[in-house]
Amino acid sequence: MSKRSPSSHLRGRFLPAAALVVAALLLGACGITVESQPRSVSARIPDVLQPGATTTTVPAPDVEQVEIFLARNVDDRMQLAKVTRDIDPDGTVNTILEQVLAGPNLEEQEQEFVSPFIEGSTIVGTTLNGTLLEIHLDSLNGFPQDDSTSNRLAYAMLVCTATELIIGAQIQLVQILVERDGELSPINIPVSDGDPPAEGAPVYCANYATFDPRYQAPEG
Repeated sequence: MSKRSPSSHLRGRFLPAAALVVAALLLGACGITVESQPRSVSARIPDVLQPGATTTTVPAPDVEQVEIFLARNVDDRMQLAKVTRDIDPDGTVNTILEQVLAGPNLEEQEQEFVSPFIEGSTIVGTTLNGTLLEIHLDSLNGFPQDDSTSNRLAYAMLVCTATELIIGAQIQLVQILVERDGELSPINIPVSDGDPPAEGAPVYCANYATFDPRYQAPEG
């Protein structure tokens, strides 16, 4: 795969957190939850979340430490890079994913972490169906709008944070839905590796292996 120069979209800036809680599913010992539509469940869950319950309150500490993926330019190649954030948790996955959209803070910028996101996209909800996480966005305005390395890097940061770094949620693949005419529709997610997914299909972190620091380009 040929290398491309990072887009001029790369810059760090904060977005206001805006999470709309639709319903909650308690996952793991760390208290992470994912908003979910009503469905049958087979895993053991607290009685408060048995069918018929729609919401729950999760006790949360004042500060929780989480990890997300930003990016760094290493040897003229953009790579995913983990950073640790202290957040005020509300018990939802949304709070963590919003950190990705916000980009690097001032300290992280000084350490040369970057992000292709700009203001314009807000997470309005998430749904967990087995190991599939649906991320609901109000728009794609915060993503680079061209067919570029930065465009794919933005999706890599969001997808790989969800599947690799959210402790307590066994997420393996991600689907992104966007509000259009009052309805949520799955989008075609750009990937950097593997076959292009079918229209509206979910993707894996492996679809962004090019951005993994361990990635070795094929010879020739």
